[in-house]
Amino acid sequence: MPNVDLSALRFLIAEENRYMLTVLRQQLKAFEITEIVEARDGNEAAQALLTSEIDFAIVDSGMDPVDGLSFTRHVRTGNGIPNAALPIIVLIAHPSVETIAAARDAGATELLSKPVSAQQLFGRIQYSIKNSRDFVKADSFAGPDRRRRKDAALTQKDDRREKSVKA
Repeated sequence: MPNVDLSALRFLIAEENRYMLTVLRQQLKAFEITEIVEARDGNEAAQALLTSEIDFAIVDSGMDPVDGLSFTRHVRTGNGIPNAALPIIVLIAHPSVETIAAARDAGATELLSKPVSAQQLFGRIQYSIKNSRDFVKADSFAGPDRRRRKDAALTQKDDRREKSVKA
């Protein structure tokens, strides 16, 4: 499958480290992305969503005072945010089972561990676009469906729920 043209997309980068912010900006420009909005924490990023049309967000999980996971949860709830299904890549400096699970549970579309190479970032953006998952909104979770594997048995008319009723 050919790569998706990213040049028309508008990106938000939320990163408190100036060096990393510059690296991410340059990587996006190398992908021919021209519309880039920058924020230094999750609060500024949320404000940017209200004032700019954004198609994709890249946020650092460890920003202060409002981190990327809090920002992601805020976006996913849709309270005053125009696009609760916004694709969000969360960057994690020190990945662990706990931080990965927390980002997933916050509603991250994709995760990347720092430092981020241009190839990794490009791949995650492309993957997110080509393999978009249904948006789930429930009492305990809002975000892209956490199931990545498309199980043929579940896509058939008689899915698991119907099988359990028949039994």
